[in-house]
Amino acid sequence: MRKLLIVFAVALAAAACGKKVEMDPVLYESDEISLMVKGKKVFSYTEGTMQLSTNPVLGQFRAGNDDMTQFFVLSYGTRPREKGQELKGDVEWTSGNSVKKTTGLTFKVEKLDANTGLVWLWCASDKTGAVIKLLN
Repeated sequence: MRKLLIVFAVALAAAACGKKVEMDPVLYESDEISLMVKGKKVFSYTEGTMQLSTNPVLGQFRAGNDDMTQFFVLSYGTRPREKGQELKGDVEWTSGNSVKKTTGLTFKVEKLDANTGLVWLWCASDKTGAVIKLLN
């Protein structure tokens, strides 16, 4: 019986190690430019009252309102080009009256839409994800 319990415990541990943390399904299914940090949506882009910009030289995406009281900036270095690609990045965003920043994240490109330019990025270890739009 003891051997059976040990075998079961080892099998359970091996299964847990192989479990993949996937992008939050709400963010994955959304086509809204947005930022999620620690599983909570902290920014949503509103067309008509906000602007988007990208800097291909710096590898940076920005979304925010005119006075920058609401914004998020994703610095990704290497341009997202294909599903499965990993990018090192930093995220900065507004939260109430303060600015927050998380650095040294590893994002995985979960999905790309060539027609719209939308890219879905996810950092499983930090539960941080973003839907960004690559502009030409």
